[in-house]
Amino acid sequence: MGHTQFIPTSYLAYAVDFTGDGKRDIWSDNPADALASTAAYLARFGWAKGQPWGVEVSLPRGFNYGLAGHGVSKSVNDWAALGVRGVTGGGIPNAGRASILLPAGARGPAFMIFKNFNVIERYNAADSYVIAVGHLSDRIKGKPDFVASWPRDDRALRYSERKELQKRLTAKGYSTGGVDGKIGPNTIKAIRRYQNAAGLVPDGYASMELLKHLR
Repeated sequence: MGHTQFIPTSYLAYAVDFTGDGKRDIWSDNPADALASTAAYLARFGWAKGQPWGVEVSLPRGFNYGLAGHGVSKSVNDWAALGVRGVTGGGIPNAGRASILLPAGARGPAFMIFKNFNVIERYNAADSYVIAVGHLSDRIKGKPDFVASWPRDDRALRYSERKELQKRLTAKGYSTGGVDGKIGPNTIKAIRRYQNAAGLVPDGYASMELLKHLR
């Protein structure tokens, strides 16, 4: 509902009357209540003011792609010790423990993501949504565009293709723990196992190129 698409229970729990008119009006032409309500939601779930959602990084040659993903968290210093660097060559802000995210696989940009990423993702549980919102915020503040280019010759797999990918992986002995069309931890693990066995870059990314390889 409203400008930032609250669900009813979230509206009841987190919406605020920022304008002071006695209404929590997230539908008004004046978006103040809607934006303040969204801010209240993010603050409630741990938004750290002044800290980044994430930063673009470069990975060293021979990087262990098994360390990428939400499930592995390390300090900035630990990532630096493994050769992870900011794309501009500068230091990475010490914003707490972080994970490495590869939204387009090894061929696309890499990000070191922090707690604020997870806070935004609580609002909308899609990595692409968080990256879009976070990057838009950065650009409004005058920060530069991403350095690495996105693979334009690739596209997201359709639901039927994701199910086919899972079926083919399982048939080859790399169980995905079921066929549901969702690329979750079990499927990513199966993809990495197959990629390792096939001599491919084990980034765990469910791409059309990988599906064609399985076919």
